[in-house]
Amino acid sequence: MELVKGNLYHVFNRGNNGERIFYSQANYQFFVQKLDYHILPYADIISWCLMPNHFHLMLYVNREKIFSVSINQSIGKMLSSYARAINIQENRKGSLFQQHSRSVRLNSTEKLKRGWYRTFGVTKIEAWNDKTDYPKICMNYIHLNPVNAGIVMNSGDWKWSSYKEIFGKVSGNELVNIERLKTVVSL
Repeated sequence: MELVKGNLYHVFNRGNNGERIFYSQANYQFFVQKLDYHILPYADIISWCLMPNHFHLMLYVNREKIFSVSINQSIGKMLSSYARAINIQENRKGSLFQQHSRSVRLNSTEKLKRGWYRTFGVTKIEAWNDKTDYPKICMNYIHLNPVNAGIVMNSGDWKWSSYKEIFGKVSGNELVNIERLKTVVSL
């Protein structure tokens, strides 16, 4: 995974073997704090969702490096420090996350035309249409994760996503840069 300045990405990872990565409400909050510390110096968060066994982020990269640390390294540090804390908490050993986080560049249809479109439930014909709004499709996909998993009935009912923040239902985590969101996603 390599994130480049000036690009919009969908970044995601899940628990090793599909296992849980969040065991309590405090774990979710701890991860949100890590997003603030490790991501915001490099990128604007456009949308996000934390699920019991995986996470999704939509990021607009503003900086590739701060001093000698890249955004990719910062994400790696975030995940490894979170994993260490969970391993201690749960008295477990080994990898918490799958080996590599994945990313899809959303302001280019190159990868989407090669099959990534299926991730968002887009048909092949839509994927080849230059007018397909991948950022909006991705944001909807991210927010519908808890609904599709059967955890909640409506996206706004899930506490651990940016849905309420974006659509003005409540303030709280305030990770999303609403001004940047307006420039990259047509609401």
